[in-house]
Amino acid sequence: MEWSQILYGIIDTVIYSFVGLIVMGIGFLLITLFTPFSIKKEIEDDQNTSLGIIIGAVIIGISIIIASVISSPSNVAPKKAPVQIEQKSE
Repeated sequence: MEWSQILYGIIDTVIYSFVGLIVMGIGFLLITLFTPFSIKKEIEDDQNTSLGIIIGAVIIGISIIIASVISSPSNVAPKKAPVQIEQKSE
């Protein structure tokens, strides 16, 4: 295995991790925008464990969807074209 392929994999992993975190943050913001009550108040002050379980399940569901999209088949690394040597005919 070449170092360029390893570096390419590391860079891809970092980029996809940041993209995944951003999409998860957007998903959580959408959840908080569409709920008619304060999630923080319900979980922290009122000790509503069922809401905490539901929010956790939604976050896990979103993360499974994001992980499956990120790990879908694609080209791992660009392959080098074989070098052809031209021979002169006399």
